[in-house]
Amino acid sequence: MRKIISLIAVLAVCVASLVPMKAKASHGGGGELIYEWISDSTYRFFFKFYRDCTGIPAGGPWDLCANPTCTPANPTLAAFSTPMNAWTGNLPGGGSNGSPLSSGCAGVQYQTKCTNTSSIVPGFEEWWYSAIVTLPGQCDHWTFSVSVSARNTANNITGASGNLYLETTFNNYYFQGNSSPYFSIKPIPYVCVNSAFSYNNGAIDPNSDSLVTDLVQPRYDLGGCPASPQNCGMFTGFSLPTNPIPSGSSFVVNPQTGQLNFTATQTGPQTLATRVREYRSGFLIGYIMRDVQVQVMNCSSVPPVVTPVSASVSGGNYSNNRVNGCVNQLLAFCYDIKSPDVTAVLKVDDNHAQSIPAANTSYSAQAKDSIRGCFSWTPTLKDTGLKGFIVTIKDSTCRPPGIMLYYPITIPIYIWAPTHAFKDTSICPGQTAFLGVVGGGNFQWTALPGGSPVSSLSNTSIFNPIASPYLTTSYVATSTINPYCGNTTKDTVTVSVLAAPQFRHHTAPIDTITCPHNPVMLDLKPTPPAGISYTYKWKASSSPSYLSSDTISNPISNPSTSMTYYVTLGTSASNCIDRDTIVVDVLNGFLIENIDTAVCDGQFVQTRVTGDPRYNYTWISDPLSGANLSSYTTPNTQITQSTIGKFAYTLKASFPNCTDSISAFNIETQPIPSVKVDEDAKVCFGDTMQLHGQVTPASYPYKLKWTPGAALDNPGIAGAIFSANQDGPQTLTLTASSSAGCSDSDQVLLTVFPADFLTVSNDTAICSGDSIQLHLTAVGVKSFKWSPDVNISNKNGYDPYAWPAATQAYRVYGIDTNACSDTAMVKITVKPAATLDIPDTVRLYPGESYHMQPGGNALYYNWFPPLGLNKTNISNPVMRPDVNTRYFVNARTEEGCSVSGMVDVLVIPDSYIDVPNAFSPGGPNGTLKPVHLGDATLKSFAVYNRWGVKMFETKDLNTGWDGKYNGEPQPIGVYIYSIEAVTPSGKAFTKQGNVTLIR
Repeated sequence: MRKIISLIAVLAVCVASLVPMKAKASHGGGGELIYEWISDSTYRFFFKFYRDCTGIPAGGPWDLCANPTCTPANPTLAAFSTPMNAWTGNLPGGGSNGSPLSSGCAGVQYQTKCTNTSSIVPGFEEWWYSAIVTLPGQCDHWTFSVSVSARNTANNITGASGNLYLETTFNNYYFQGNSSPYFSIKPIPYVCVNSAFSYNNGAIDPNSDSLVTDLVQPRYDLGGCPASPQNCGMFTGFSLPTNPIPSGSSFVVNPQTGQLNFTATQTGPQTLATRVREYRSGFLIGYIMRDVQVQVMNCSSVPPVVTPVSASVSGGNYSNNRVNGCVNQLLAFCYDIKSPDVTAVLKVDDNHAQSIPAANTSYSAQAKDSIRGCFSWTPTLKDTGLKGFIVTIKDSTCRPPGIMLYYPITIPIYIWAPTHAFKDTSICPGQTAFLGVVGGGNFQWTALPGGSPVSSLSNTSIFNPIASPYLTTSYVATSTINPYCGNTTKDTVTVSVLAAPQFRHHTAPIDTITCPHNPVMLDLKPTPPAGISYTYKWKASSSPSYLSSDTISNPISNPSTSMTYYVTLGTSASNCIDRDTIVVDVLNGFLIENIDTAVCDGQFVQTRVTGDPRYNYTWISDPLSGANLSSYTTPNTQITQSTIGKFAYTLKASFPNCTDSISAFNIETQPIPSVKVDEDAKVCFGDTMQLHGQVTPASYPYKLKWTPGAALDNPGIAGAIFSANQDGPQTLTLTASSSAGCSDSDQVLLTVFPADFLTVSNDTAICSGDSIQLHLTAVGVKSFKWSPDVNISNKNGYDPYAWPAATQAYRVYGIDTNACSDTAMVKITVKPAATLDIPDTVRLYPGESYHMQPGGNALYYNWFPPLGLNKTNISNPVMRPDVNTRYFVNARTEEGCSVSGMVDVLVIPDSYIDVPNAFSPGGPNGTLKPVHLGDATLKSFAVYNRWGVKMFETKDLNTGWDGKYNGEPQPIGVYIYSIEAVTPSGKAFTKQGNVTLIR
C-alpha cells in the first residue's frame, strides 16, 4: 500500500474516456486518466475532469470502458465497463472536489468566472472520480477510456468536437504490477497572446521507467462501450507537433523532459492533448494522455528566466543545459529566477517532493522580481539517469485583466551510474572474449602489466571491445566524460587464458584409402605433459561408426563406405579442448548411369560411368554382337553394335588388395522400317473409305500411327477407315516407328467434296392465312426438289411460295455434279390470326362518354383520329367526341398478327328526360325519379296525391320519391307528377302526368 498512498498524494490529473452525457452544453475543459496497481490483477483508476465554471454541472458517475485487443487474441477476454464515482472528502494533496484550479488575483475585478460570473477571465474546477477494477485476465494491450459529450468549443478543433475523449493503455501480460505515470503539475490555465510561454506537465513514473512525451490530436468517440475513438479535425494550416494551436510554427516539445515552448498568436480557447509513453528496457508498457484547454487572452506578460549558476555546482557540473551528478556523492547547486520586469511579483515552488523526495530546496527573496533557489541531494544507485526537476514560477503581478500566470520550467538533472566493466572470464588459446562497460561515456581501455599488450583489444575507445589475449590479462575501462565522479569512473575486468591439449600427428596426417571392411588403425599419437592426462571422444559422420572404441587414442576402423571421424581431445588441466578430423576413404566401385537401351541400326551408344579414377577399368562384350568400342580400358566410351538384337556389355573395376567391382547393361539394335500407302483418292463429304498401308520388314512389331487421326476409326492400324467429315484436301501420313525411334512414313492425299451446296431461307413465321416466299441457293447442283409437296407453289422451284395451315418444315434434297448429295430445311411457324370485337355504333348524349371494351386476342392497339380520346395506344380508351366521329383501330397480337376495325360514335345534340308510369317502393325500381339521357338541370320535380297534397319535391335530378310522406308509406293508387328542367342546349322542358304506386 506504500506506493498507492504515495501516488494518491501527488496525483495531479487522470486521463480517461467518459460515456456521453445526455446534456449537450459545453463544460468539458479537459481531463486525464491514470491507474495504480493494488495487488495481483486489481487496479485503481482515477479520472480527473476540468469543468468550465460557466457550463453545466460536472455530472457523474462516468463509465470506465475497458477494451482488450490482445496479441495473440484471447477469446476469453471481452470488453466491459464499470462506473467511476466522484471522490469523497478532500482531494489528494488538499482541497475539496470541485475546487477552482486557480482562485485568480486579489480583488473582485480580477476573480475568475468560478467566483465572479461577470468576470472576463474563464475559470475551471477540478473534479476527481475513481473506480477499483479487478481485470479478468492478462493482455498485452488494454485500452481504458472515458468520454464526456460536452467538450468546450475551441478555435483549433473542427468537425466532431462536441464530446471529450480520454484514454490510457497498458500491458499487464508482461508488466502485471505496474502503475502508470502521473502529472505533478496542474494543467495550463492561461497564456498571453504573442508572448513566449514555457510549460511542463511534470510527468513522473512511480516505477522509475523511461518516459517519452509527444502531442496527439484531441479526440472524440461515437459513444457507448467499448469506445470507438476518432481524431478530431484540426483547422487547415495547423499540424502536430510544430503548430497544434495558432503559434506560427513556434511549438517545440522536448520528448525527454516534456517541456513545451510556444508563442500563441490567436486569442480564445485552444485545446492541447499531450501523450506520455512509458518504456521499460526498451519495451512499451502503455501511455497516458492529458487533454486541456489553454485560454489565450489579451494580456501582457514578461516570461521569467531560470538560469542554473554554474559556479555554484558542487559534486558535479553544469553542461549541455543540464546539471550532472554522481551516485553516492552530494550534488548541490543554485539557480536564479529573474523577470525582466523589475515590478514583477514572483513566487516559486518545485516538484522535488514528487520527483526527488530525498532532495532539499530553498528559496530567498520570494515575491520579488528576482529569486534564488538552491538544491542539494545525495543520489543513490537507484537514482541513476535523467530526473525531471521542475521549478514552477507563479507571476502574481496580476496585470489586467488579472490573470495569474504559471511557468513550469524543467532543470534536467542527470545522475551518472558508477562505471562497471564486465565480466571476468576464462578462454582457451586462440579464443576471444567480448568485454563491455556501462556507467559513463567516452571510455578508454588500458592493459595492466604482466599480460598481453593493450593491442590485444579490437578497439580501445568503444564500450564493447573484443579481447584476444595469449596470456592472462587485466583490462581497465575509464569513463572520461564525468571526471568529477572520482574513483567511480573506472573498473577492471580480467581475461584468463587456460592451458590446452595437443596432438602429435599434426605433422603426419593419417587419412587413408582402403577397401570395404579392410581394418585401419586411427592412431592420434598424443603427447600429454607430465602429470596431465588426456581424454578422447570419437564420433563418426554416420551410423554405425565401425570403431572398435570411441574413448581411446588409437581405435580400429572397419567401415563399408567412406567415413569421416571427428575426435575431441580434452585435458585434466582445464576445460580447453582440441579437435581433429580423420578421413577413411573407402573405394566402393562405380556406377554405370546407362540403363538398358535401344538404338537404330548404324547408331552408337555413349557410355556414362561415374567412379573413382584410381580403379583400373576393362569393358567386356559378347562376340556375336559385332560390337566396336572406341576404347576397352576407358569407362566412358562409344559402342557401335552391327548385329540386330540385344547384347550385354560388362565393365570391371580393379584396385590392389580389393575385390573387383563388376556391372553391366544391354544394348538392342533395331531395324529401320519402310512404309508405302495407297494412291491419292476423292470422296464426298460424309462418306467413308478404307486406307491401306504396307510396312517392311513385316515381321518386326512396329508402332503404326496415322496423322492426323481425328477422322479415322483407329489411327493405330494400317487399314484404318476414313470418315469424310471435313471439306477440302486432307493429307494423311502413316508412320511406323520402333521403341528406339527408328521410323519411316508415307502420305496419301484425299480430296473431300463439300456436301453443303444447298442453302435455303432462314426459319420464319407467318400469321394464319398468310403466305411467304422461300428461296434456295444451289452451287453446282444437278437436280433438287422440295418436300412435302403440300401448300407449296412449285416443288422444283428456286423461289416457291408456301402457305401452310399449321407449323410446317420444308426440306429440299439435291445432287451436285460430283454425285454428292445435300439437304437443307426451313421451318415456317404459323401463328394464330388476330381477332377484334367492337360495336358498330355508339350513341352519346350531352355530358356522356363511352368506355370502349373490345373483345379478341389483340394486345397492342392504335386508334385514329385522336380527337375525343383520352389515349390512342390502349385497348380501352374513353371516347367523348364533340361531333359524330368514326374511329379506326389497328390491333396487333403479341406475336405480330394484326387486324383492323371501326366504330361510329353518334353525338345526340340534346338530352332526353322522362318519368316512369309506375313504381314499387322497396323493390328494384323503388324510387320515383326522372329518367335522363345526357346532362340536364332540374328546376323542379314534384309529386301530388289525387287531392292535390304535395307528397314530394326536389331540384336534384338524381333524387327521387320513395313513396312516403312525413315518413309514412302512402297507399297504392294513382299520383300526379310535374317536372321542369333545362337541357344543356338551353331548351326548357316541362311535363305532367300520372304515375301508379304499386306494392
